Amino acid sequence: MRHAKRGLLVASYGASRPEARTRCVKPLAEELEQAFCSDCTEDEPVVREAYTSAKVRAKLAGCGERILAIDEALEELWSAGVRDVCVAVSHLVDGAAYGALRQAVETHASLFDATRLARPLLSSAEDCKRVAEILDGEVPRHADGAIVLVGHGGPHAAQLAYLALGYALRERGRSDMYVGMLDDKGSCDAVARAIECAGSRERRVLLAPLLISSSAHAQRDIFSTSGWRGILERAGYAVEVLDRGLGELAEIRRLAVDHMRRAPEVEVGAQRLSSPGDSAAVPSRFPLFIDLQGRRCLVVGAGTVGMRRVRTLRRFGATVVVVDPNAAMSMSADADEVRHRPYAPGDEQGFGLVIAATDDRAVNHMIGERCRRLGIPVSVADAPDECTFFFPALCEGDNLVAGVVSRSADHSDHALVARAAADMRVALARAEANAACREGR
Repeated sequence: MRHAKRGLLVASYGASRPEARTRCVKPLAEELEQAFCSDCTEDEPVVREAYTSAKVRAKLAGCGERILAIDEALEELWSAGVRDVCVAVSHLVDGAAYGALRQAVETHASLFDATRLARPLLSSAEDCKRVAEILDGEVPRHADGAIVLVGHGGPHAAQLAYLALGYALRERGRSDMYVGMLDDKGSCDAVARAIECAGSRERRVLLAPLLISSSAHAQRDIFSTSGWRGILERAGYAVEVLDRGLGELAEIRRLAVDHMRRAPEVEVGAQRLSSPGDSAAVPSRFPLFIDLQGRRCLVVGAGTVGMRRVRTLRRFGATVVVVDPNAAMSMSADADEVRHRPYAPGDEQGFGLVIAATDDRAVNHMIGERCRRLGIPVSVADAPDECTFFFPALCEGDNLVAGVVSRSADHSDHALVARAAADMRVALARAEANAACREGR
């Protein structure tokens, strides 16, 4: 069996300053890609890069540069044929940015055979000790002064990670280093008090970002007179700045590579549906009847088959959305909503049932595969072996409904199904008539 095509998504918070991207973000992304590709001996993997910061992406878009969001990058990897994906990260802690990243990855995990997501760089006590060792070696002691490292911060686990890093620094004898958090409004004052209590002979502070890149965020909130620098200067400290991001440090980049290589697999939430073609034996199709009243159903393709499916679904109370760039204007009388555009991957999200009925085999196949992976029941009009449910030949009376399908997926059974359905309709009409006679109607 051929292995699944592998892909890598390099996810970072991002940076809009060209200098910060060149010095911090780009070297880390390149090292992750090189390590991943060197581990892939079978074929060349597909690689994409994405930023989790919507503000950074918007700012770069205003300058004419498009950076992918996490969900966009995952969709591109899937469309490129990737079915085994690893998401490498440069996020330090499990804060809001990493949480949004994890949610996007978990949402798309069902599309892939295997999905792995690396943990933040400060995820364990060993991580904190390693980063403390790196900082100890990279940042010389500030003679008779203090070194203040300022990170993003964040709720719960994120704050604990910063506290653990501070403890690891003290364990290495770096009592001159203090860790602060931007998200904690009282953090700067607390750090200033801690320095005061330590009794440094000189009121000097070296201020540095505890961030992967020294981004515009650092310039605004750490180095400016309205940020941490200004607060410390007004407290009587002489402040110097170290404008360097952690992404510039080779050992931090190696830590990110190690996390990528040890990335755990993401559990798939939705149960995938297998197609009948997955079984060597001819399957038995269970005649399940479901309530479609108010259920959202998607029909892709508004040709003859698509129109029949729309009318049938509506007749049973479903809310039907049609996607087809060539759908007739009169189609709006049959469907609840008509989207006059081609199908786009992701259109199936939020629907309880999907019909693929375009005249493009590749598109129908894509819809079928995505729906099966996402656990959405799908009928593929031109490939019965790719369906997870089947439209029967309907036999409807006033009070009775029956459906007829063949046991196999062979088109040659169509005539047999049609004859059986015709006989069934006669039988239903006779049964209802006899029931009416018995009841004296």
